[in-house]
Amino acid sequence: MSREPKKPSDSAFPNKTPETPNAGLGDLSDRVSDMTSKVKDGAGEVAESVSEKLDQQRESAAGSLARAASTMHDKAESIPGGPKVVNLTHDIADGMQSAASYLRDHDFSQMGKDVMNICRRYPIQSLIAALAVGFLIERSRHRD
Repeated sequence: MSREPKKPSDSAFPNKTPETPNAGLGDLSDRVSDMTSKVKDGAGEVAESVSEKLDQQRESAAGSLARAASTMHDKAESIPGGPKVVNLTHDIADGMQSAASYLRDHDFSQMGKDVMNICRRYPIQSLIAALAVGFLIERSRHRD
């Protein structure tokens, strides 16, 4: 009996690697393509759902503004302070109704374009407004 280890025959372990090095890439490419398609479909569904939710919120905000403006118009005559205060109240209510109409008539894409146009037309005022809003947001966060 020999002490040398016995060599397995080639038929005991069939060759698992493909004949050509790129043979498995087609299958991998198909899998990646399928996964990419599924991810894109899922992202599209999420984006559509978010868009619908934002549209509902936009409509709700417009309705709330319109109701508040109507209430202000109805109660303006009973506010103490004379005709100047009554006129100011009506002016504010008119502005609120205008904002409600704008919200109803424009989607977020159109609103974004409008904001960009305003920023281009009035860059200094836009920068000051952005700084003021940022300051107020940061200040409110530190109050809590």
